[in-house]
Amino acid sequence: MARRSAGIRRDSAETRDRLLDSAALLLGERGTAFTLPDLARAAGISSATVYRHFADVQEVHREFYYRLIDELVGDLGKVSARARGRRRFDAICDRWAACAALWGRAATHIRSAEGFLARVHRADPPTSALYGILAPVIEELAEDGTIPAQDTDYAVLVWITMFDERVIVDLAESLRWPTKRIGRTLSASVLGALGHGGAPG
Repeated sequence: MARRSAGIRRDSAETRDRLLDSAALLLGERGTAFTLPDLARAAGISSATVYRHFADVQEVHREFYYRLIDELVGDLGKVSARARGRRRFDAICDRWAACAALWGRAATHIRSAEGFLARVHRADPPTSALYGILAPVIEELAEDGTIPAQDTDYAVLVWITMFDERVIVDLAESLRWPTKRIGRTLSASVLGALGHGGAPG
């Protein structure tokens, strides 16, 4: 019986992932202008099944956002375990640009109106997890003398702002920059902003 339940849970998780994959495509193509029946058609799944997974489209948006941040945090966490200081910072920037180029257009349509630091301070799980990856890198950069000592919250906010997915999508699509160039150029911009205009701690 336990084995059958595990199979059902796995099937359910696979269906949910399939729906979120389809939501990513719809968000990229149409923005938020789609319904749950539209999502069902895009995924090739019955509407009844979609309604078993999601109460409304807003829940789809939220779950898609949580999944992509979880994936980003996972990718950046793997990178950060292999390096320190400037090398760690550069590797994270390269990986971040590559990830955001894949899902950035979809993500631009479901951005929160609430500020990044406001979400960190209220312990929003995905935002706090991303902050937890970035803040130690900022502290290492300051310890190594790459940037002056300054308020970590401010520095992370600058980094997040420079790596806004709208910026990455714009550079990739409008200027046709490869993601490696985007990562390196934006990382230099972050260091420039923190090295010359960073708020002292």
